Amino acid sequence: MSEKAKTAIFILIAAIVGGWAYASRPVAINDAPEEEVNKPLFPEFSDPLQAQSMLITRFDPERATIRKFEVANTKNGWQIVTKGGYPANATEHMTKAAVSLVDLKVLRVIEATPGQQPDYGVVEPNANSLTAADEGVGQMISIKDSADKILANLIVGYADKENAQLRYVRVPGRNRIYLVKLDPTVFSTEFSDWIDKDLLEVNPFDVLAMRFRNYTLQLTAQGTVGFSPQMDAQVAFNEASNGWNLTEFQAPTAGDPAHLQPAQIPEGEALNTERLNAIRDALKDVTIVDVVPKPLQLADALKKDFEIQKLQQDDWGTLIATGFLPYTLPGEDTAKICGVNGEVVFETKDAVRYRLLFGNQRLGGENKDQRQQYLFVQAEFAQEMVPMPELQEVPEIKEGEGQDVEAQDKLRREIKDANGRALDVYHQRLAAAKLKILDLNDKFADWYYVVSSEDIAKIQLKRDQIAVNPNQPADQQGGRGMLLPSAGGMGGPPTKPEVMQPGAFQQPMTPAASSPEPKEPTEEKPASEEPMNSGDEEKPAEPETEESATIPKEEEKDEPTETEESANKSDESSDDSQEDSND
Repeated sequence: MSEKAKTAIFILIAAIVGGWAYASRPVAINDAPEEEVNKPLFPEFSDPLQAQSMLITRFDPERATIRKFEVANTKNGWQIVTKGGYPANATEHMTKAAVSLVDLKVLRVIEATPGQQPDYGVVEPNANSLTAADEGVGQMISIKDSADKILANLIVGYADKENAQLRYVRVPGRNRIYLVKLDPTVFSTEFSDWIDKDLLEVNPFDVLAMRFRNYTLQLTAQGTVGFSPQMDAQVAFNEASNGWNLTEFQAPTAGDPAHLQPAQIPEGEALNTERLNAIRDALKDVTIVDVVPKPLQLADALKKDFEIQKLQQDDWGTLIATGFLPYTLPGEDTAKICGVNGEVVFETKDAVRYRLLFGNQRLGGENKDQRQQYLFVQAEFAQEMVPMPELQEVPEIKEGEGQDVEAQDKLRREIKDANGRALDVYHQRLAAAKLKILDLNDKFADWYYVVSSEDIAKIQLKRDQIAVNPNQPADQQGGRGMLLPSAGGMGGPPTKPEVMQPGAFQQPMTPAASSPEPKEPTEEKPASEEPMNSGDEEKPAEPETEESATIPKEEEKDEPTETEESANKSDESSDDSQEDSND
């Protein structure tokens, strides 16, 4: 290569580096602080519709990690990037967040030194510069346009002690601290604030049948599955009488707790229709609080004609971690995915059968102490809800004396037309049901859902809730309504079940949970001095996609440490162990 060519390349590289350095330089500010007062903090950000992504970075002092929450408008619509691209209902929420920064005026300017930043809670949440002992770490908000250009970037700190509506903020790269009027709730990182929380999208009055399969499954050290049944009850709604009918009951007996037997309601008691109505109504209130992406291969299999035998060994890792195992339930010929804590099945007028499988529990939520549960949802075709129409027999034309051939022919045409209309309606219902099932499984197949255990309890029917004494007040019904086996003997609580093989499946072993290290007590700040915190996402059993980085302890900061990537993995592993031990 000639010297001229080398020189040209060096000049080009220098120009690129220089341009990058110029673009990433700290934003220039006026020399006089008073000139910024009553002026927009981000004058170039004038249109909230410019905002096409928002990244919120926060410090989790309990785990000494940096956590990120990002929502962006992609080619597939608004998505929560840090939740594996889960669909976000973000237009209104994003607009509120952007508007709050478009008209953000400076009320006061404080000339501060870096050492004063903790006093105002505006220390930048940066994994490379923080230690676990650092205080006064703020929450950083960065909003960008479709070209990935930063429209607004600021660190939100403590509220003013005299006026809680005012916040101290700082722009990264500046030492000055600004007092502004800002509502921090519009920058929520709570997952449920950004999504359509109605998971099932079911009209309760369309529910015509429900089945409560109460059982527990346990994976043994030998790779087998233990099955402990409690009850299998089916009810159907009679629209003519506007009430529920019991269609099937099964429960274990004291002498054979590992198997279900036909059972009946005790004499003098009646079906608890009030509880069944409450369950049906609660189906519309099952609310998502978090999600975990399923592996792509598993998700793709669930969207098609699913066969459990075709699942690969790798697919079972997340299934087992979240509480879903293969099992052949009583009365069925083949194994399928089942929840370790049972399931509820219901059917709707449009011939869709929903399977709600209940997996492992965990602790999570804003205060990290909400009992939550993994939920696996599948949609199936309920053939019995779309029966083949009864077609009228088309009579043969009778000829001869006294026969009205023309009238007979007219009747034949009318019957054929009626049969044709009935078949059209039948095929339309079939097509509509199967199309809806495809759409639902396309939605459900990608995710393990996380809902509150309270929501799960609202749609489950316990053995002592199935029947009531109609002459006893409702507030005295607790503990009644136990199923009686029709073959004799009282149906008591099942004892330890026999271990049963799950067919030909060889499942990976569930990793043993390690005990969490005790947390050191921390001193709480007054409410007016708390850094902005809109809620934390609890780690799922499978590492979630939200970015996080572990903050080194102060005494270890100057020593050689693991890479940020390995630190993240260590943090995720620690979180998983914490949740497993909670479960």
